[in-house]
Amino acid sequence: MTRMRSIWAAAAIVVALSGSIGLQSVCAHHSFALYDMTRSVEVDGSVDKLEWSNPHCWLFIFVAGSDSATVSYGFEMSSVGEMTRRGWKKLLVKPGDKIKVKYHPLRDGRNGGLMMSVTMADGQTIGARS
Repeated sequence: MTRMRSIWAAAAIVVALSGSIGLQSVCAHHSFALYDMTRSVEVDGSVDKLEWSNPHCWLFIFVAGSDSATVSYGFEMSSVGEMTRRGWKKLLVKPGDKIKVKYHPLRDGRNGGLMMSVTMADGQTIGARS
């Protein structure tokens, strides 16, 4: 019985604190408001780096710009656990690998967005949501 009371007491504390720390900020963390979820775009580039970390992985690539300079793009991904379930591994892509990224673009026009999937040079698509 004591254990059950402890669980209920902990739950009550969480509910009470959520008002003081702002439950909106917790929910806003998972908002997709930064991205234009009505559009999907594809871009070809070469891998700069993959940040394999929680709470979100990040993929950075270099894309050839119009003046032959390279432009950096960054793509937010899901957590390590979710990416693993979607076929990703920490060493799946390496710097210099040629890939195509399908993504929801940032609303403000910056280079990057929310990654939907990656197509490898051999044509294999990784990471598509089921």
